This record gives sequence, C-alpha cells and structure tokens, in this order.
Amino acid sequence: LLRMATDLFSDAGAARWQSLLNRSTRFADAAADWSGSLLLVEEESAGAIRRTWVRIGDGKCLEARPGEASDFASAEFVLTAAPRVWQALVAAETTPAMAAMTGKLKLTKGEVFALIPHARAAAELLAAAALGDETPS
Repeated sequence: LLRMATDLFSDAGAARWQSLLNRSTRFADAAADWSGSLLLVEEESAGAIRRTWVRIGDGKCLEARPGEASDFASAEFVLTAAPRVWQALVAAETTPAMAAMTGKLKLTKGEVFALIPHARAAAELLAAAALGDETPS
C-alpha cells in the first residue's frame, strides 16, 4: 500500500522526488548512461499549467525544481500530460511508452528515438515518485 505519492509539480514535491531518486539503486542502474534534461508539463483542460524541470546525469538526479516557461528552450525533452495521466504514471497504472502510444503523454520537444533507449530510466524516474515516504530500493 502506497502512502502519499509525491506531487511532482510542487516545490516540496520536486525536492522530495530528487531525494528519492538519488536514494534509488534501481534508478541509478537504469539511468547510468543517461545525461539530459526534461521539462514535465501538467496541463489541465481549463488551461492551468504546472511544470517541473529535471536534470539527470550518470544515474543521479542533479536537479529537480519547479519549471519555468523559459526552461522549454533548454530542455532536451518536454513531456506534457493531464494531471490524471501523471497520476496514473506515478501509480504505475500505465507506462510512459503506453501513455505515449495512446496519445495521453505527448513529447512536445525532443526526438522520440532519442528517448526510447531511456524508457526503463523514465519508468524508474516515475516509480520513485510513487514511493512517498517509503525507502526506495
């Protein structure tokens, strides 16, 4: 039973997520050969937008913070989804690949073929957020 999943799009949630990622051996292993930056965008149908900036290097989360509109320019990948889709991803009810194939998760910047080799790392990135107060493995 999961306690409280991390809100990826809040100030405290981004800091907590970074801490969880950096304690996760599964993330470290999956992201060992990945260096890059992501801007995650939560977009509601009413137009409200929240963003989180994530920078990864050599199996570590080097930075996780609330994102700014200006981060779009420097992000290697920008992923956009509705709040319920992000919640489903964090809860592992779907995978990033499945959400992308069904059009629920959109790659709005970056090349899909550059992201594919990092699919397992992306899944572990989201899995760490689901841990809440639990200790990652």
